[in-house]
Amino acid sequence: MRLRYGIAGNLYSSAKITAIALLLMSSLAWSEAAEPVKDETCLECHDGVNKSLEAGPHRLGSEYSQPKVVVVCVSCHAGADAHLNDPGRETITTPAELSGHETFATCTQCHLAHVGLDNYGFDVHAVQEMNCSRCHKIHVYDKPLLLDDQAGFCLPCHNEAATGFARRSQHPVMQGNITCLSCHRFLKRSDDRPEYDLIGTCRRCHPAQGGPFPYEHEATTGYAVAEGGCIECHNPHGSDNDRLLAQPANHLCRQCHAPVGHATAHGGIWAAYDCQVCHSDIHGSYVSNRFLDPALAAKLGGNCYDPGCHALNR
Repeated sequence: MRLRYGIAGNLYSSAKITAIALLLMSSLAWSEAAEPVKDETCLECHDGVNKSLEAGPHRLGSEYSQPKVVVVCVSCHAGADAHLNDPGRETITTPAELSGHETFATCTQCHLAHVGLDNYGFDVHAVQEMNCSRCHKIHVYDKPLLLDDQAGFCLPCHNEAATGFARRSQHPVMQGNITCLSCHRFLKRSDDRPEYDLIGTCRRCHPAQGGPFPYEHEATTGYAVAEGGCIECHNPHGSDNDRLLAQPANHLCRQCHAPVGHATAHGGIWAAYDCQVCHSDIHGSYVSNRFLDPALAAKLGGNCYDPGCHALNR
């Protein structure tokens, strides 16, 4: 009985050791299989490609002593194991050749801003399945990330804006003074239209028109005719009228204001004047809730205020 127990015990111990050995061997094999392909292996064939990453944040982690974020070739290019056995474009993934959502899944392993700020997935760029590479480039030797500094990559899709920049009065995008990204920001879906943020967008370049004023023109904050704010009156990309105006002269004001009897009251001579001749502080005024120019008498001769016909304020 004692012998049988000893034999059984030895058999049990032997089986246990064998199982542990097999487990260790399988674990080692799994770890070797799971180990990603090293950058050095990739660069044996793709010599010098790492140089195209050195100018930007995608520099390979193997080139740093203590990288904060480790970037390796297979971080973006999946399928390296199969590619080693059968080199070819079909055995390795190139993010620029994937669909928009597939590339987005690759990029957001590190770039969480578009996810955290609810951008991609909600705007038209996501609906159109636009690939990240339509606006960004990774392998560059000078200034990385954006395809060009002037955001010219926007114009092939936004034809109406491109046409506006060629009109007589336009925002100087083609001249290089500003870019599309000066006004349009893509990391907040509630902040991608300039009219919703006069202070933060237009006022950066036009502080005098941004106020704040004691007497504000409702058109700068209302949403009646167009989409509100500055573009209630201005076409932000370009116009055939002066000062980016959406319509010429008094036609613009009459979108909201019915024609008044200036021509009759002034003997007809005022019919040729634009509204802005008298109502010159049209964005807002410090002195008049009619947006009248306090120096109107000096401009036109006579005194518009003393006879009692007009007052600076209602």
